[in-house]
Amino acid sequence: MLILNLKNYEESTTTHLWKLLDSLNTLVEERPDFKEKLLIAPSMVFLLLAKERYPNLNFISQHVDDKEQGSTTGWTPAEVLVSNGINFSLINHSEHRVLPKNYVDELQSKGIKVIACCENLDEAEIFLKSKAWAIAYEPKDLIGSGVSVTNRSEDVKKFTKALKGKTKVIVGAGITKASDIKASIELGADGVLVASAFVKSQDPYSKGYELLNVFGEIDPEK
Repeated sequence: MLILNLKNYEESTTTHLWKLLDSLNTLVEERPDFKEKLLIAPSMVFLLLAKERYPNLNFISQHVDDKEQGSTTGWTPAEVLVSNGINFSLINHSEHRVLPKNYVDELQSKGIKVIACCENLDEAEIFLKSKAWAIAYEPKDLIGSGVSVTNRSEDVKKFTKALKGKTKVIVGAGITKASDIKASIELGADGVLVASAFVKSQDPYSKGYELLNVFGEIDPEK
């Protein structure tokens, strides 16, 4: 599983976003097996428009709040996402923290699958108790660094071993190329989170293919 967090970069908003999504849409058209391996989290401003324009791609929310649909100005309720066909969301990204509060149970009861980002195993254990659909390990100091989390192989192995079989395990931070993804999977991960390596690529089609093709090579049925 490849989760592309497009964040709010200049390169992934306004008209630049469509260039990125055009490349991914072409990849999925050419390789239908890529579709179920790819989840895309565009800027919240463009999420529903992107879903409408690219029905062949799987979009997720960058965040979801523990607020009810109704008079909750400025929040993103799970019901609003689900009713518009968005069934997955990141939560607790290092750039949008929600801990110590944990409301995964409540969110998932409303039909949205939560991918909870964690900076360490202690945080992961909190989200594991509420049965998050997936838990992602992203050391804050490596995000956007270009230094892959897999360089801390013992930490990654400890994280994946503790969660394996209990939830889907994702790793991220500093992942930029196919070899980083292969190393992540060898260390026990089910998928990876990637942001700037794709968003800021000069050739998003080639970078997307490079990253997605790893999963086909390792397990064509996954």
